Amino acid sequence: MATKNNKEAKPIEQEAIAPLATAPQFKVISIDLIDDPQRPMRTDITPSSVEDIVMSIKQVGLIEPIVVKEVGNRYEVIAGHRRKYSCELAKVLEVPCYIMKVNTEQGEMLKIHENLYRAEVKPSDEAEHFKYLIETHKFTPIKVAQLIGKSPSYVGDRLAIFNYPEFLRDAMDKKQITFSVARELNRIDDLKTMNEYIYYAIRNGLTQEGAHKWVVDYNRSKEQPDVTIITSHDLITGDEIVESVGQCVYCLNPIKLLEADVVYIHANCHITALQTPTQE
Repeated sequence: MATKNNKEAKPIEQEAIAPLATAPQFKVISIDLIDDPQRPMRTDITPSSVEDIVMSIKQVGLIEPIVVKEVGNRYEVIAGHRRKYSCELAKVLEVPCYIMKVNTEQGEMLKIHENLYRAEVKPSDEAEHFKYLIETHKFTPIKVAQLIGKSPSYVGDRLAIFNYPEFLRDAMDKKQITFSVARELNRIDDLKTMNEYIYYAIRNGLTQEGAHKWVVDYNRSKEQPDVTIITSHDLITGDEIVESVGQCVYCLNPIKLLEADVVYIHANCHITALQTPTQE
């Protein structure tokens, strides 16, 4: 009877996350008693970014309550930082709130879900918040991934942003290129070339697939053709002759580089030529 030679891969160890407590208490609270999150996830909240919310609040009030927790005699926002900020701009005096009793882990889970699933968050803000959870609250990347319902690689990709060159991260934060494009271009090991690629990506637009192809072509362009150094002697003078011999990209036979012609060819066409059998 046949036996399995390959061991099954061990699943990623899961870390338990405490479930949320009982149903929250509803209460209308004076906005003067509500504080911003101690460590907000978003860094890009501005009056212009919440214009639509402010307009809605002025017309019909705050439809969805803010989620808060008690801190002494005051309250701290867990989820709804943008709504609380919008209420301040709309000159609202009292805010409908859900008061929840949560620990640090549960509060962070609510905060992350509030931000990730309601409106787009900058990848850099995600990275900063994930780093904060890991360094301050000693969460592992696996636990962070569980909190947000994503894979560990999702968290790892965001944490890798800290290794991006400043100009690459700046283009991504300004939404001149997408995160997926930035992640691909970060694989280019020459900063000058990377900067040139970013320039053309911003100017002409670039998809993740296009960026991936650029990186593949760049890596292939660095590959030098195999060159063999052959030495011989002139039969008349006896002088040593040194010649460089490469391979013809068409017939695949050896060719002296001094006898070769310069040909401009696409990287993909070059590969096709090398893979296509030639006629005798």
